[in-house]
Amino acid sequence: MNYLILGMSGYVIAINKEDGNEVWRTKLKSSSITVVSSDHNRVYAASSGHLFCLDKATGEQVWTNPLKGLGYGTCIIDVGSQNASFANSAVSGTVAETAAVTATTAAAIAVSGSASAGDGG
Repeated sequence: MNYLILGMSGYVIAINKEDGNEVWRTKLKSSSITVVSSDHNRVYAASSGHLFCLDKATGEQVWTNPLKGLGYGTCIIDVGSQNASFANSAVSGTVAETAAVTATTAAAIAVSGSASAGDGG
């Protein structure tokens, strides 16, 4: 399933990444901001103090949880990504690249004798 999953105005919408066509649209219980996350087979959406689980292929509701006593605040959903090792290596690579650029910049400043880049000399 090569979908983009959107949460907007109480709807969860699946969009085909290849052609931009809407695959399915599901109206949730409210019209508020809808936060979404997904894994291989399910889409999880939080809206107006409720958590919804939808079938990723069809958009049909599998279950709902009213999250009693938690109110209507902002909700962040983590589905426990199986790509955590990839994400960690990507972050590590970015940190290493940033460190290398910083070291190169510091060395260039030291050689030129300028303590501030762009100070007009």
